[in-house]
Order: sequence, then C-alpha cells, then structure tokens
Amino acid sequence: MNVLEINHRWADVQSLQGYNYLYPTAVSSYMKEQFCRPAVYRWMVWTPGYGVHAYYVGETANLAHRVQHCIRPGNQQMTNLRLKAYFDEAIRQKQQVELQTFVFEPFQVNKVIFSMELLGHTHIRRMLENLVLVLMDGEKSGSPLVLNRVLAQDKERTNRHIDLALSHLKPLGLTDEQTSRLLATLKIARA
Repeated sequence: MNVLEINHRWADVQSLQGYNYLYPTAVSSYMKEQFCRPAVYRWMVWTPGYGVHAYYVGETANLAHRVQHCIRPGNQQMTNLRLKAYFDEAIRQKQQVELQTFVFEPFQVNKVIFSMELLGHTHIRRMLENLVLVLMDGEKSGSPLVLNRVLAQDKERTNRHIDLALSHLKPLGLTDEQTSRLLATLKIARA
C-alpha cells in the first residue's frame, strides 16, 4: 500500500503582530494586510487549562473577508449564522474562540503537486479542507466536536465532503480497490 504523509501544522491567525486573533474582535488593518488571501482554516473553541472543545474547518479565497462574515453574517448565510450562535454561546461560557490556518510542505499525488502557492485554486483548497475533515473523522472518540457535523444538514455535507474528496482522488489514478483500502485505513464512514 502507498502511504502519503503530509507535513503540516496549524498557524495562529494574528490580529496584530504577536497577538492571536480572538473572536469576536473586528478584523484589524493588520489582518487585512496579512490575511486577505486564500486559506484552509479552522476555528478552535477552547478553554485555557481544559483543552479544545470544538473545531470548524473551512476554506476560503479571502480569510479576512470570511472572518468578517462570521462576525456579522448576512440573513442568508446559514453556516455563518450557526457558527456565530455557537461562538457567542462559547464566549458566554468563558471559552475562547481562535482562528488558525493550515500550513503544509509541498507534496505530490501522482503527477499533481500541492503547495501553499496553489491555494488560490478552489479545487486545491476544497481537497485539503475535505482531507482535513476526513482525518478528523478518523480520530479516536472523545476528541473535540467537529462543528461541520453538528446538524443533520451537516451530516449530509460531511457525506458530500467524502464524495468530493474521493472524486478528487479518482482522477489522480487511484483504482476502486485502492480507494476502498484508503477508506478502510482511515476508518471513514458516512454520517
């Protein structure tokens, strides 16, 4: 079996140099300078001394704009409205909500190269977002809640993420047998 190891880390988004962004702080001019760019990101809800309670993973063409939409969502932005309600309740419970970006070293799947410089491509971001969600699904029980799956509609979205991740892998040359082994190895199950 082929193994793909992706060297990565989560980098804190900063509102000012040296100061991590905390929800619901307004987007600063520093953030507009540094984070008006494509990203795969995660919101992290946690309590100092107790650990992480929940994550939300997403992708965007412009991280600073996405943060603004989460702080002040429009009436039709259902995911942002749901996240805002969850985050506001977390703040009331003395939890913190921070934001991080997915940073990775370049890697290759067959002849396709993935690098930070290619995050401007929607399909690259979506594939990475889906890969992160699949990896989080494979974590042991008791791990933090993944907010992407809180509601029934989000379970459907998770299934779509799995389908989308698989559809991105198929053109890369994986056979049905390899795909099945990958799903079994990652213990991926539909919601």
